Amino acid sequence: MNTVKELRNAAKMSQQNFAAYLGIPVANIQNWEQGIHKPPAYVIALITRVMKNDGYFDNDLTPAQIDAIQQTRATLALENLELSDTAIQYLQKMAKGEISRENYQNELKKKHLNHEP
Repeated sequence: MNTVKELRNAAKMSQQNFAAYLGIPVANIQNWEQGIHKPPAYVIALITRVMKNDGYFDNDLTPAQIDAIQQTRATLALENLELSDTAIQYLQKMAKGEISRENYQNELKKKHLNHEP
């Protein structure tokens, strides 16, 4: 999994905009996403913390929960599937233990059958 790309995609930003947002050269983003260089773990943690603080992630989520959500999104992306914002909110609730996996799946099915976003 390419964590930098997943974080950038979560922010719905281009590489240029993401680099500007973080205040780093776009070449760093490109090199990290292409696997030319690997960012240090502390950089990923800092980016995640900044994005969490700016509201890109639910502030109550732990880094492990954020990682689980990102892994789920990456797995779905392999199948050319995407989660809607509502589905991500339900996924966050499930990660925090607020709803069960069964409830999460039922909500997704209900939204899908009703063709809701």
